[in-house]
This record gives sequence, C-alpha cells and structure tokens, in this order.
Amino acid sequence: MSVSDTLPCAVPLYPDQMTSNETARTGATPATPKPRTAVLLHAYPLAADMWREQRAALEGAGLTVLTPDLPGFGGREGAMETLPQAVEALLAELPQEPLSVVGLSMGGYLALELLRQAPERVGRLVLADTSSRADSPEKQKDRRQQASRVLVEGRDFIIDAAREEHSAATFGKVLPLIERASREGIAGALGAMAAREEGRTTLQGAQVPLLVIVGREDTLTPVDMAQEIADAGRGELVVLEGAAHLSNLDQPEAFNAELLKFLA
Repeated sequence: MSVSDTLPCAVPLYPDQMTSNETARTGATPATPKPRTAVLLHAYPLAADMWREQRAALEGAGLTVLTPDLPGFGGREGAMETLPQAVEALLAELPQEPLSVVGLSMGGYLALELLRQAPERVGRLVLADTSSRADSPEKQKDRRQQASRVLVEGRDFIIDAAREEHSAATFGKVLPLIERASREGIAGALGAMAAREEGRTTLQGAQVPLLVIVGREDTLTPVDMAQEIADAGRGELVVLEGAAHLSNLDQPEAFNAELLKFLA
C-alpha cells in the first residue's frame, strides 16, 4: 500500500499547512486481517470508563471490546509494581488470540510492554498521546516524589494538576475517574512509569500494523514524540486538531472515526 492510499489528496502533507479542522496523516498501514477483539488500556490516573464512547463505537461495529481497570484504578484493588509485572497479569486475563491493542498515555506504555512480551498476541496496535522514550532522570525523580507525596497527602494535588492541564469539559469527564483511584494505585503507577524502558527497539523489531494518534495541542507527549513512534514502527500518524493529551475525550468523534477505520 502506498502513502497515497492512506493520505487523501485534500489533506496537506505538512501540518503547518493545515486549517483548524484538518487531520494530518503520515505513513501507511499494511493490509492484514483485523482481530475481532480489542483491548483498550486506560491513561493515568483514570480508569476504564474513559473509553466509554470508544467502546460503544467499536461494539457498534461488531467488535468485542475489553476495557480492564488497571490495579488501583476504577475501584480495583491492588497497585502496579512494574509495567512488566502488570502486563504479565494482564496477559493471563486476556483471550489467547491476536488482539487489537489500544493504549493512551500510560496505557500506551503498557501496550508497548505487551508487544515486547507477547508480539503474537498483538494483531493491531494503536498508540495515542504517549511516548516510546524512557523517562529522563529528572522525570523519574519527579514521578517518585509525586508517588511519595500522594501516599501522605492524598490525590488533591493530582486533581489540581488535571484541572490546569485539561479543558473544563474534559476535566469534568476525568474528575470522577481520578477520585476512584487509590493512593496506592497512583503511587504504584508513578513508580512503574518511572522505571519503564524505552519502547522504540520493540517497535523497530515488530511486524504489526500501527496507528499513532496525537492531539495537536498535546504538550505532555507532543507531535514530535508521536512521529518518533510512527517512524520506529513504520506506522500511520494522525494528528487530531482541537485535542490535547486525552484526545479520545477532547475529540471523541474524530478519535472514534480513526479507530473504526483502522480496527473495524
């Protein structure tokens, strides 16, 4: 499949030529059978309910959709120790078949770890608003300080940061999800993310159709990080206008349209 097969002529090749309602695309996706089961891995510090609109869209297209709450989130007990350990436990819960794996932010880190551990279980991969880089020493220190702080002070400072980071509409969606996260779950996730390895090597060695989605206004994992992922995995990059770090919540209709084209 050529680039022209996935890049409509109406959409400019260069993002700086786009108008506010256009979507940037790069890359091409090889034609392979599409799994009929999708697993959607949620962002930090949210829960499976962040995927409500995506789940409805994919189920409406006939897919079986699994949206697990990760340990310590969505009312689930426990806490992550490491990403590899969390993925080992997740793999034991998932069907023994190739899956379409979708991960956003922290969910993207888990999706990459799943691909590393069990590439035969990943039939298609969607990485949204995430990074294939390992944390810098400064970022590791910050996450670990936050982990210690949340155990002592609770999640209020996490909520305050989310209020500043997201639009009012998106914050209204995520607040009840953050409030369901336990202190231990938040601290465990922060420690696991701080200790994670880079994922570009995994992507470079993988043979899996890849879609990368990023919000144009994402400042946490911006477009250049998304481009790195697409380049490493020889995938397609879609930039959603009017979306920030939680692009599935900021622009659900546009996000769903991309998922359906790639997965359904």
